[in-house]
Amino acid sequence: MDFFLKGEPIYTNESCGFIEDHQNCMKNGRPDTGYLHWRWNPHGCKLARFDPDRFLESMRNKSWALIGDSISRNHIQSLLCILSTTEKAVEVYHDEGYKSRRWVFPTYNFTISVIWSPLLAKASIFEDMNGVSTSEIELHLDILDMNWTKQFQSLDYMIISSGKWFVKNAIYYENSKILGCHNCPKRNFTELGFNFAYRKVLHNVFDYITRSNHKGMIFFRTSTPDHFENGEWFSGGSCRRTVPAKEGDFGLSDVNKVLREVELEEFEKASAKASQNGVNLKLFDVSPLSLLRPDGHPGPYRFFQPFAKDKNAKVINDCLHWCLPGPIDSWNDLLMDMVFNN
Repeated sequence: MDFFLKGEPIYTNESCGFIEDHQNCMKNGRPDTGYLHWRWNPHGCKLARFDPDRFLESMRNKSWALIGDSISRNHIQSLLCILSTTEKAVEVYHDEGYKSRRWVFPTYNFTISVIWSPLLAKASIFEDMNGVSTSEIELHLDILDMNWTKQFQSLDYMIISSGKWFVKNAIYYENSKILGCHNCPKRNFTELGFNFAYRKVLHNVFDYITRSNHKGMIFFRTSTPDHFENGEWFSGGSCRRTVPAKEGDFGLSDVNKVLREVELEEFEKASAKASQNGVNLKLFDVSPLSLLRPDGHPGPYRFFQPFAKDKNAKVINDCLHWCLPGPIDSWNDLLMDMVFNN
């Protein structure tokens, strides 16, 4: 895989009003700008840039949804920014916490949503806006989250994803009985591990999809790598790189390896069933290209001007989400290619 510099991004942080503050690295004072210009170029083929006019024209009277966690929210902001260079999206719905939202492009009667469902299954979550928990997640492995299943048949296209939330401390239920947990040493439950729960839930998600007789196009997006170095987010880890990595510079973390192994194994089983049943299920694998972009995260610039008062301030780094504009824009180039060259 190669990278090359190719002019300006399609949008800027000033031309697009859909970028959340945490991903608005330019506004927050990130001093370098190289990450805005690098664009993924797969080895041995030419990947066309996302064409918002062509995309919107072909999506007249259609609906899309991105289903998952905050990375899906990050991705939809990128997509909205690019599409809004042709026509500005109008928000028509949001839930109380602005986690699930829906927009329409009026000229095209094209609807695009983000549906908050970080675990894809029914879950009680006891966490504040900063990710601080007062108790373990209570996760029902055998019940899918109605947030997305109740809309499933009405959607023409969707991108479903999960991953990182399964690493959080959780108690697992099946048939409304406690089965065990992940990382709950103070409770007398069997430690089952997050990979056990992720596999069970993905199996149920794929089973639901492959039996659904759905006539649209369904993408399963792989979980994305983070680039924390010298620690994790809570222990001083940072991401200070300003250029893309070379192949082999970065490997997946142990956690990401486990998540990816589960995803690829479960997808492979589901893919065979989907094609038997005439369901159009595709793997949207953004992990390898994202692994090469350690330069694309907000880092300390998740926060506004983090070093304005003290240039040595200790700031929690975000090396998981992506600056906008930034590497996540390349996901849309890949997505457009998969939609039109089906």
